[in-house]
Amino acid sequence: MSSRVASHTWTAALTSGTSRSPRPTLPSAGSLSFPILKHEKTKDALCRSRTLVVIKGLPGSGKTFLSRALADAYKDHCSVFCADDYADSADPAMDAHKALDEAVVACCADAPTVLVVVDDTNHTHERLARLGELAREQRMVVVFLTPRTEWNADTARLAKLSGRKPAAITAMKRQLDEVCLPLFFGWFLLTPAQDQLRSTGSDFLTALDGFKKNAVGQEIPLEQYFKGKRSLHCTTKFCDYGKAEGAKEYAEKPVSELYGSVFDLAVSALFVTPRTFGARVSLTDEQLVLWPADAEKEAESSVPGAGSLPLGSRAHITLGCADGVEPVQTGLDLLEILVLPEVEPVTDLELGSLRFYGEGRWMLELKEPMCAAACFSSFYKRRGPSHEKGKRDPKKKKNCAIL
Repeated sequence: MSSRVASHTWTAALTSGTSRSPRPTLPSAGSLSFPILKHEKTKDALCRSRTLVVIKGLPGSGKTFLSRALADAYKDHCSVFCADDYADSADPAMDAHKALDEAVVACCADAPTVLVVVDDTNHTHERLARLGELAREQRMVVVFLTPRTEWNADTARLAKLSGRKPAAITAMKRQLDEVCLPLFFGWFLLTPAQDQLRSTGSDFLTALDGFKKNAVGQEIPLEQYFKGKRSLHCTTKFCDYGKAEGAKEYAEKPVSELYGSVFDLAVSALFVTPRTFGARVSLTDEQLVLWPADAEKEAESSVPGAGSLPLGSRAHITLGCADGVEPVQTGLDLLEILVLPEVEPVTDLELGSLRFYGEGRWMLELKEPMCAAACFSSFYKRRGPSHEKGKRDPKKKKNCAIL
């Protein structure tokens, strides 16, 4: 796949009409210090997966400079789509974003591995949410990058570089600031790891089917857990676009430095309850630096004893939920199992030891932890109640017969 690199008009703008400014006219080397560009492990992993890189920033802030660097780093694995190309040539009656999105989809449709860069301001909530949806529809992991040029927030200089009015830049900056932080941060499994974990999870449910004892409520097939097409991920911090307590502090170092990095997550167990189906993730010391210090303690009101569990105990990947159950319940169900006394295995399966904790709670400890490559990134969704923020409802009827 050939790389499409944007024009050199941005560089020309930087080098013209700025001779009286003491500041440099080109971005410093540090402005490209993104893991997606510098970490060989990350680059190798993304070359073998499907990734959408969304560049967001104000006009003149260095988006094209960054997209060109990505094209150079990933070469034949990368395609760059600049919104300006579609805004100029699009039918006036047609949404320019629609033309851009259709081009991105066409590029991804038949490519087993691809890294696609979308170069645009991408400064509104709805636009970021739509690009996230597009990535999930195409089974891609999405990474949102903002240029790190020295002047990326200097409205006066950006207006001069872009030819826009300062008032227009200020208005766009206000919108961009509102989406500076995502709904949540987390590790998003790369496509091969998602496929492997789904397959292993399906094998587990098939094996577990032989151990069902009776039903509570309406009996439904175990396969109902796989009806959704959610992107598999391990949430670290729910931010609610900066409104959640501690969100802004969390987004500082080391989160900002490691954003976009690929990690190897160790999936150590699978578990099923009447509400949820999930995978337990055992975090390394390196990964724990991205884990909030209060993640287990904040669940104490729902799961007594959770606050005394080791840091990282809540780390999990939601594989599925029963109807009407929010994904946030998966982590609470895992904590409920972990605070219980250890029990003897019911049986040894090919995958590992199966334990039963009562009330429909099963856990399979894998003989060998599954290595799942995942990119540390973020998530935006269309406005409305968050699927990650749901509170546990003790009155909710258990409607999945896995006992």
